[in-house]
Amino acid sequence: MKYNKILAVVAVVNLIAAGFNCRAQNDSNVYNERVVVTSRYKPVVEESAKVNVAPVITDTVSTITKSFTYDITTRRLTSLYEPSRIKAARIIGEPATKLYNNYLKLGMGNYWSPLAELYFNSLRSQNKTFGVGVQHQSSWGTIGRKSDSLPSPTHYGQAPFSLTDINAFGKYITANSLQLSADLGYQNDFNRYYGFSDSTLASVMALDRDSISRADYKASYNLARLNLGVKTLNTDVNALGYEANVGLKDMWATYSQNEFNVNVDGNIHYGFTLAQKYKGVAYLHLTYEGYLQNFNPIDLPFGANAMLDAALLNRDDSTGRSILAESSFKNLYKANPYLDFMFSGLQIHAGAVVAVDAFNTPAGKVHVYPDATVSKSFFNQLLVASLAAEGNIDANSWNVIRQVNPYIAPNSLSRATSHYDFSARVRWNISKKMDLNIYGSFSSIDDDLSFRLDDNYLLHNVFVPQYDSLTRIKVGGNFVFVNDEILRLVVKGNYYIYKNKLSQLVGDQQVDLPLYYRPNFDAGISATFNYHDKVFAHVEFQALGRSPYATVAADDGSDSTLYLPLRYGLNLEVEYRHNKALSFFLKADNLCFQRYFYWQNYPSYRALFLAGLTYTIPY
Repeated sequence: MKYNKILAVVAVVNLIAAGFNCRAQNDSNVYNERVVVTSRYKPVVEESAKVNVAPVITDTVSTITKSFTYDITTRRLTSLYEPSRIKAARIIGEPATKLYNNYLKLGMGNYWSPLAELYFNSLRSQNKTFGVGVQHQSSWGTIGRKSDSLPSPTHYGQAPFSLTDINAFGKYITANSLQLSADLGYQNDFNRYYGFSDSTLASVMALDRDSISRADYKASYNLARLNLGVKTLNTDVNALGYEANVGLKDMWATYSQNEFNVNVDGNIHYGFTLAQKYKGVAYLHLTYEGYLQNFNPIDLPFGANAMLDAALLNRDDSTGRSILAESSFKNLYKANPYLDFMFSGLQIHAGAVVAVDAFNTPAGKVHVYPDATVSKSFFNQLLVASLAAEGNIDANSWNVIRQVNPYIAPNSLSRATSHYDFSARVRWNISKKMDLNIYGSFSSIDDDLSFRLDDNYLLHNVFVPQYDSLTRIKVGGNFVFVNDEILRLVVKGNYYIYKNKLSQLVGDQQVDLPLYYRPNFDAGISATFNYHDKVFAHVEFQALGRSPYATVAADDGSDSTLYLPLRYGLNLEVEYRHNKALSFFLKADNLCFQRYFYWQNYPSYRALFLAGLTYTIPY
């Protein structure tokens, strides 16, 4: 500031002196004086107020107009002050969380129910990961008590299940941003067709349970799988990306049935900019599914009637194949082009699925399904509404059917389910802790998978698929409350209305054919607790509406529908983490002790308790 004041005074003095010099020079019309203005350097052009008052001349001497020209040459004033340099700050990151490369879980429950899980995986790496996992869970309990006097109608003998799964996987990222993946696995799923009581066995076949072998009505499925994949990790706009996967599955089961599946799928995607403003991605997803099914029975589950048993004895001497032996090859081809982009606040997914169905029809039939979703948010993401029109065709292979109902007959009919779905959804973020979802949908479904008992088995304990064409209306919602990390509460429910597309004439009225194993509602409430990352608890209550399972003729000649009763259950799981390496857990299923039925003639355990520990071997 001191230097600035001195410079200002010098400038004023120079201007006054220049004024006197100009007044003294009356003998020249042009002035060649140079004005040097020194001030603080400021590289801006500032506006100046115009002087509107004209000067008044009182001298009697005539005024001579003078031409006065000058320019301002700016010069940077070098400061003598040099600020001290600020040293670069060094950011010290948090230490990486310690990872463990193994995990062991062991447990044991009532009904002789062991549990074992073992995992081993690689540690933190930027370009690779691999591991192996082994899981086993089974139960070997007995349902009901055997009577010493008369065959018991509530004793079903041993009702076991056993699932063993072994899987090895690996991923590797190459230098040019390609991810290569592979996994290899084996699974064994074992159970028995236990759906008959002692009294049923005695009345139908005049046998005692001890006189038959358990191996005569067992069911075992073995599945070997291999998957290979490659995909690009570059997601830049105007960059072409792709992904391709090849999957092989070979399932062989008891009673000489085998299914080999080849699945090839991949997509090509390209990011783009629409109207130089909206970004989007274009996809082309291609899928092929092929199924080779072979059935050459040597025997069948216990209870097949005499006619079926006699048919099995008729074999071709040259090939050794039974007259019931079958072989088929089924295929599905799909192409799904679609776009994902944002436009004027709308999130749009637009596309279609073009499928060639050579699964139900050997010659192939073309189907076109919509694949479109539009979403819009309101009130700063507090409310999100969406509309969707979707459809597809899905194969019900033997491997899929046995996972839905393990008590299925060998060589069951497999068909692909075709469906069109139209839905609306509203999500309301009530607060940071509460979220509400409400939705409704209408579906038109052909060849929807259901089940009924096979009349060829005298004990009525083996099912066959039943494929229905129907419409379904679904209305439901869920409410979620989260209190930090301590509590998470979920309430959910769905209500269903089914209508069969097929009907029959009863008297003078058309009556819809019954639809089996489709409950009219399901509901549940669950809560998850976390106490200081030491104690975890999860409790859940579920209810399933009554479900029709058969139709019988009434005394008056009309048909009467039979229903499985309302099914409900309470499950609890508690875990105490002693430290990072050791924890203890307790699981309890069906705490209501309800003997409900999974399927007709298949009662469940009343309650299953399982206690155990998890341990990580330190290194």
